[in-house]
Amino acid sequence: MSPPMTTSRRNMWIGIAAVALAQAAVLGWMIWQRAHLLSTGREIVLEVIPVDPRSLFRGDYVALGYDISRVPVTDGVPPLRRGSVIYVTLQKTGDRWHPLASSTTKPENLPPDQVVIKGRVDYASAPTPPATGQANVHYGIEDFFVPEGTGQDLEKLVGQKKLDALIAIDDSGNAGIKGLMVEGKRVYEEPPL
Repeated sequence: MSPPMTTSRRNMWIGIAAVALAQAAVLGWMIWQRAHLLSTGREIVLEVIPVDPRSLFRGDYVALGYDISRVPVTDGVPPLRRGSVIYVTLQKTGDRWHPLASSTTKPENLPPDQVVIKGRVDYASAPTPPATGQANVHYGIEDFFVPEGTGQDLEKLVGQKKLDALIAIDDSGNAGIKGLMVEGKRVYEEPPL
């Protein structure tokens, strides 16, 4: 017959179980949030501009740059620091979306041909009238992992300006890459999970 479990040992096991449940809940929330964004977010197409990635440890991926990665900062905008949240209003022109305005607060009630994407400032220069400043912005959509052996082919397409990114944006401005397009046709699809 085994000895009865002591109170401190039982409390330790309860604590371990609680931590494991909390970790599982956080992981489940992250997976649900990503799947929800990709399945319900508004789709936009952004032109990809060349970036030169080099990493031996990340596997095959394509580093994606966008014209929305550098946005003007006008006079009257509070000083931006690294890590500051910035909202960029995008305007649809033809099949693609381009930056229209930036703000530290989320614009509301936009017309159907505009959408807001939320990013974080990597670097910002202050405006010196009459010139505007500029902010380099990171949106979390700059890397796309691809099947092994296809990264260099996609980088060539980026250099030829034939690659676009299909982006999903939710109502809060959060963005995720839904897929990649070559000359208007989807060639890679990001699984929602």
